Amino acid sequence: MTENGAQVDQFTGLILLTGSDRPGIAASLFETLSPFAVHVLDIEQVVINNRLILTVLIGASAAHQSAIEEDLNTCALNLDVDIATLFGKGPLAPLPHHLLEVHLSAEKLHPSSVALVSQVITNSGANIERFVRTASNPISIIITISGAKKTEIDAAFNSLVFEHATTVSTKAI
Repeated sequence: MTENGAQVDQFTGLILLTGSDRPGIAASLFETLSPFAVHVLDIEQVVINNRLILTVLIGASAAHQSAIEEDLNTCALNLDVDIATLFGKGPLAPLPHHLLEVHLSAEKLHPSSVALVSQVITNSGANIERFVRTASNPISIIITISGAKKTEIDAAFNSLVFEHATTVSTKAI
C-alpha cells in the first residue's frame, strides 16, 4: 500500500502442485524456491483421500520467471507430482475481514444440503473462502465465509428445510 492507500502492482507467481500426498513434498517445493529472490505471500494446502493440492503465491522478479519455472518442472519430475504456474503483475488481494464459520453436519451429507447452504450464502451476498472437513462420523464441514452479517445469515439458515438430517450453525471468527 502507498501512503494514499492505493495498492502497488507487484509481480507474483501462483504455484499449483497436485499429486499423491506423502511426507517431504512441501519441503522439496520450498527448497526448490529457496535459491531465488522470492518471498511467500500466501499458502493453502488441502489433502482429500491422500490427494494433495498445494497452492503457493510468491512475490518475485519477472526476470526470474523462466528459471523458476524450469526448476519447478524438475522438482515436479523428481516428486512425481504436477506443478502448474501462473505469473503476472497486479495488486495483491487483501485478506477478507469479519469472517464467519458455517458448521454443517450430517450422518450422510447429501449434495443437496451443501447446495442449499451455498445458495443461502450466495443470496446473502457473502463469499465462500474455504471448505474444511473436521470430522468423519458424522461428517462435519466448516465453511468459512466473508461478507455476511451473522444475524442475517442465521435468519436465512433457520428457514432452511433439509431433505436429509442435516444441521447448520454459524460462529463469528
